Amino acid sequence: MKILLIGNDGRAHALAWKLINSPRVPEVICAPGNGGTAPFAPSVDLDVADAAGLSRWTFEEQIDLVIPASSAPLHTGLVDEVLMLNIGVWGASRRAASLERSRCLAKEFMLRHGVPTATGRAFTDLATAERYLATLPLPVMIKTDHPSGGEEIFDDRYAALEGLRRLFAARSLDGGEGVVIEAVLQGPRVALSALTDGRTAIPLLATRLYDRVEEGDRGAQACGVGAHTSNSIFAQRLTRYLHEKFILPFVAGLEKEGLPCWGLIGVDCVITAEGPRATALRFSFREGEAQVVLPRLEDDLLPWIEASITRRLHELPPPAWTTTPSVGLGLMARGYPNFFPTGGQIRGLEDIEPGVMIFHSATTNPAATAPYMPRALRSRGGSADALSSMIGGLLGMSSTPQGWSGLRTTGGLVATVVAQGISLPGARGRALINADRVQFEGRIYRSDIGERDFG
Repeated sequence: MKILLIGNDGRAHALAWKLINSPRVPEVICAPGNGGTAPFAPSVDLDVADAAGLSRWTFEEQIDLVIPASSAPLHTGLVDEVLMLNIGVWGASRRAASLERSRCLAKEFMLRHGVPTATGRAFTDLATAERYLATLPLPVMIKTDHPSGGEEIFDDRYAALEGLRRLFAARSLDGGEGVVIEAVLQGPRVALSALTDGRTAIPLLATRLYDRVEEGDRGAQACGVGAHTSNSIFAQRLTRYLHEKFILPFVAGLEKEGLPCWGLIGVDCVITAEGPRATALRFSFREGEAQVVLPRLEDDLLPWIEASITRRLHELPPPAWTTTPSVGLGLMARGYPNFFPTGGQIRGLEDIEPGVMIFHSATTNPAATAPYMPRALRSRGGSADALSSMIGGLLGMSSTPQGWSGLRTTGGLVATVVAQGISLPGARGRALINADRVQFEGRIYRSDIGERDFG
């Protein structure tokens, strides 16, 4: 089987690692991948924003399955284009993915289908939004329609009104205007993803996410700071509750409104004193979530992906999970997510203990990168390419392959160190010890990830 995996962050590395370890030994091609995928998967430079061009490339190269690691390709209509060529693709249609791209659409969808969320509404009319704002108790949160526009919390009524007008004017990438005004939620952030074929949903593991760069959930908000899973009774009950109250209404709403999705869906929540409340709907893993969830999946991922596409999820037994909690520490460059150094050499990976994973998010390793050889060139003499694939497959079986001397940073969130243990404190301890062994310019990480279960 020939798989095109689209992405270059930690989610892409985690998916590539899981796929390459399938008993079916598929050929995995990364577009473009990163320094972590370089030793075991060839890289190809494709314009991910050009859905039509990308789908033509998959047809010409006889790709069997296309897997986007992030939602960005979904927003360009990748699934719609690839399906027209009868190629397998794991993901949501462009119309469905708009629920992640537009907070206004997502808020209205959650209210329509009974997904528990914060008190609030979406507005595309400024005058109506101003009147509603006057009725909400402070503090209040105002979010731009597109997630890239940001969000702000206001404790002062006048400042909130000024902020509303400013944020309302921030146009989304689709050209629309609008905001979501809602009550401020306080509590730990949790994500739950599920596999779906559009009718059936199979939950994965509830994951505690950390999105502040400083200890104690302080500092700038950023993705990939840390994550952990647990095997406690509370964690198991939380997974079941989120699946019943959030995921199932999500899937039912997609089907009722004719929004096709054959892939991954997810809900981000805040656990408040009144119970979990949804803050976002999505169609890909969160950065950090894939890294701590996929290593705990004992099953081969490929059959689950194929069952999602062919609407056979109901035929499969429940997924098998390890009983060991997992903790992921984001290794960041000082100054992330604003201003940070790049290009520094990464050292210490050879000292990582067996069983601890390093999933790369922003790295490059030119010495280990093998460009993908197109079919037209391969037919003239593919022995070298076959040898490269064989070597890459062997390297892919190791969590810390040798030959990292050329590995350098390319961004602020460099990698995630993931460790499992008999208990959550044990997994956290292993993660901390091994995170300290990885060195690059300005390296920082939070030492309190996984300190408490879901509190």
